[in-house]
Amino acid sequence: MKKLFFSLVIAATAFTANATVRTVNNGTISAGQYTTVQAAVDVSKAGDTIYIHGSQTSYGDVTLNKRLVLMGAGHNLTGTQYNFPTTVGTIYLSQGNSTTLPTGTTIKGLNISGIYGAGGTLPVNNITLERNYISSVAYLLGTGWICRNNFAYYFVLGDFKNTIISNNVISQIIQSSNQPSVIITNNIFLNSAYISSVSYATVTNNIFINPGYQNFNGTQNTWNKNIIIYSDPANYKMFPPLNNTGVGNLNTVDEQFTETIPLDISLANAPKQDWILAATSIGYKYGTDGTDVGIYGGSYPMPNMTGATNIPQITSMDIQNSVIPQNGTLNIELKARGQK
Repeated sequence: MKKLFFSLVIAATAFTANATVRTVNNGTISAGQYTTVQAAVDVSKAGDTIYIHGSQTSYGDVTLNKRLVLMGAGHNLTGTQYNFPTTVGTIYLSQGNSTTLPTGTTIKGLNISGIYGAGGTLPVNNITLERNYISSVAYLLGTGWICRNNFAYYFVLGDFKNTIISNNVISQIIQSSNQPSVIITNNIFLNSAYISSVSYATVTNNIFINPGYQNFNGTQNTWNKNIIIYSDPANYKMFPPLNNTGVGNLNTVDEQFTETIPLDISLANAPKQDWILAATSIGYKYGTDGTDVGIYGGSYPMPNMTGATNIPQITSMDIQNSVIPQNGTLNIELKARGQK
C-alpha cells in the first residue's frame, strides 16, 4: 500500500459567503479537484481561493484575470513527508480591461519564475506577494503592492505609488521608482545587490552585503539605520549615497549573524540560512522602530525560511491497515502542524 501525502489540504479560514475553495494537484495520486492551476483559475470567480499542492512537477505558466488567492505549500519545504515545493512558471497579470483585472489578488507560498503583465495598459493594483521564491523579475504593475517575506531576484517598481518592499531577501536590484510613498524596509540585499533609479523613497533598516555602490543612482531618498557589511574595511562607502539624506547608516566587516554565512551566497542557497542577528551585532534592535535591522525586524518579521503559509499543514498521512475486510474500517494516521 502506497503512502499518501497531501502537502496542503486543510484550512481554518473564514471566507465570504460566495467564495469557493479549489484544490490543485498534478501528482500521480491526486487529491486535487484540478491538475493545472490555469484550469482552476478559469472556473473560479473573483474572491475564490486556490490551494496548490506541493509537487515534483511545475504547474507551468498562469494568467490571472480576476481577484483570487493563490496559496502554495511553500518553496523550500522541510519536515514534511516528501518536502515537495509548489512550483509554477511565469505568472501573468492580465491588464486587458476593467472587468477582467486581478486587482486585489494575493499570491503566497510559491516558487515562481517571474511576474509580468499580460498586455494592455490598465494598472493592476493592490497585489500582495508573500512567502514566495521569485527566481526572475517581478514587475509591479500598479499602486498598493505589498511584497514581503519573499526570496526575490529583481523588483521593477514602475513608478507606482504606495509600494511596500519589506522583509525580503533580494539578490540583484530594486529599480525604477519616483514616488515618495515607496517604502523599502528590513530587507537583506545579497552580494553586490543595489537600488537603482529610485528617488523620493524611504529606505530603512536594511542590510546590504558588499553592495554594488556605483549603481546607487537615485536621489532625494531618505536612508535611515541601514547596515552595510563589507568583506574589507577598505571598501567602505558613504551611505546615504550622494544627493540623498538620512542618519544612522553604519559600515561594518562584522557578519552580524548568529552563524557564519558566506558573503557571496546565492539566492538559491539563501533560504538555507537563518539570517538571525547575534545579540552582539550592531544591527540588533537598532532599527528605527527598536527591532532588528534585516528580515527579522519591523512589522512583518520573516516567519520561516520555507515559504509555508500560515494555515495548518499535514506533514504525513499513512494507511495503518493494508487489508480491509468487507464493511471494515480504514485506519489513517495523520500528522500535522500549525504554521506562523
